[in-house]
Amino acid sequence: MLDWFSGYVGYDASRLETGRFFETDRHGELIRQVARWETARSSFETGVQVTRGQPTDQMLKHAAALGFLCSPDVLRISGNPSKFLQGHNAAGPPVSALGPVLQALVREFGEGLRPVDADSAILPAVHRSRVDVTTAVDLGSHQAVHDWIRAAASMTRSRHGRAIDAGSTVYWGKHSRRWAMKAYCKHCELQAHPPVDVELVPELLEWTRTHLRIELTLRRPELKDRGTLDESIIWEFFAKLEMHDMKLTEIGDVQLRGPVRMTLQAWYDGNDVTVMLPRRTLYRYRKEIIEACGVDITISRADQSPAASSALLALDELRDREVTEVPARIQRSLFGAG
Repeated sequence: MLDWFSGYVGYDASRLETGRFFETDRHGELIRQVARWETARSSFETGVQVTRGQPTDQMLKHAAALGFLCSPDVLRISGNPSKFLQGHNAAGPPVSALGPVLQALVREFGEGLRPVDADSAILPAVHRSRVDVTTAVDLGSHQAVHDWIRAAASMTRSRHGRAIDAGSTVYWGKHSRRWAMKAYCKHCELQAHPPVDVELVPELLEWTRTHLRIELTLRRPELKDRGTLDESIIWEFFAKLEMHDMKLTEIGDVQLRGPVRMTLQAWYDGNDVTVMLPRRTLYRYRKEIIEACGVDITISRADQSPAASSALLALDELRDREVTEVPARIQRSLFGAG
């Protein structure tokens, strides 16, 4: 599903009511003024950021060739269309429907932010700066989801380096300018941040209990040469991940300063070092140990043993478990473009 969009949309933003930032020189003379971002809010108490901008050359080219809308002043939008249109993102419209989704999104904008041509049947030209694509994998149990996340955090890497463990979420390429990916427990996220439609919350929680959510973020350099996207792109990037070896049996040759080596030895002996050290010290030592020998002392040795790799599953098996059917009540109205 489509989970985030940032970019330019070809609707006429010339009458957009926004605040402005003014820049002056040291004598108080105006140098330039820039439209502020404003928040367009939906009936679900969710919002997306909106301002105005200039169309890119690519937008103008597509508008001329394909008849898309493209004004001299266009919208800039950043936010989650799925949450805006339906109040949650447990499920949502496919990323291939980006144009109709943005059309539906803009039509819901309130007075002052709604472009004059919002009701046009013609799709707008679009320039993508960021697109998030997500899918869900049914692992069969809630515990299996957390086992997978824990194993992936300690045993996988991308071209950016080792995975980053953040508890119930594992990240690859978190700060990359091209692409990043994460996997997390959607059930836990919904518990922490339930949607405003409280009647739907129990169904969403029950449906997502066994779901591992995989989310791919594509930024401008990666999007530039790609056409229409679909959810299969997640697996293209997932295949780039690699397993890395753990040096769990020998620590005698590891080059570490005294207190860090003692902490590694305590972990190796089966102690829970997370309760032995202050938090800042723990994570400073953790970083040094990961760089030296590839183990994560915030995760037990047993969970990083070769046997734990069975929780990761093969790419083909994950794809076979991909969630493709959504209960009717949850998917009651994803978007109303037309």
